[in-house]
Amino acid sequence: TNEKALINPIKQFVHAGIPVISVDTTISDHSILKSRITSNNVQGGAAAADAIAKFAHDKGDVAVINVKPGISTTDARQKGFVAEMKKFPHMKIVATEYDDDSPTKAFTEAQLLLLKYPHLKGIFATNVFSGEGVGKAVVASGKKGKVDVVGYDAEPQEVKLLKQGVITTLIMQRPAEEGRLAVEYAHDILTGHASKVPASKELANVVATTKTASNPDVAKYFYKTKLVK
Repeated sequence: TNEKALINPIKQFVHAGIPVISVDTTISDHSILKSRITSNNVQGGAAAADAIAKFAHDKGDVAVINVKPGISTTDARQKGFVAEMKKFPHMKIVATEYDDDSPTKAFTEAQLLLLKYPHLKGIFATNVFSGEGVGKAVVASGKKGKVDVVGYDAEPQEVKLLKQGVITTLIMQRPAEEGRLAVEYAHDILTGHASKVPASKELANVVATTKTASNPDVAKYFYKTKLVK
């Protein structure tokens, strides 16, 4: 979802009189949107940095595996991670790679990083597919427990790796709440109550660790699909 490439397609809806709300990822031209709903991605990236720093005792090299530049959400996560990591003077981001939203590519990139930087302390994977690929690469390389993996989102494969201690921390969004708010805001806009709709709404993330994965108050945020009758 490129924040610039989607501007013209969305303008077609706006010019046709159809209001548009962005949910999760957005575009750079906010003026054509009625509202933007997302999680606090900068805060999420910062939380990931704090988790890796704690694992590494505030010392050592780390890396980032992202999706691709130009996506509002994952760009913000990387931004938050980089900014927070500056608080740890004995830690250094030695590489940033992009996996094009492919767990297979993330797996390969992570393996190469582990070979190139044998003393790597942690990898921040900025979305679900990155987390899945990086986690499996750490296991395949015999680095479980030696290299901290912090992932984003909470799809079943990531949750499985979290419970196994391969991924030690997941930064989880609240997509169901984002969807609920989108319906609420759309209803308000279409029923003459557009003034009630905020231009922007950021939701706090939830942090899950291997130790807290079995806690019902945490586990309820793992992503699930439910049939609505």
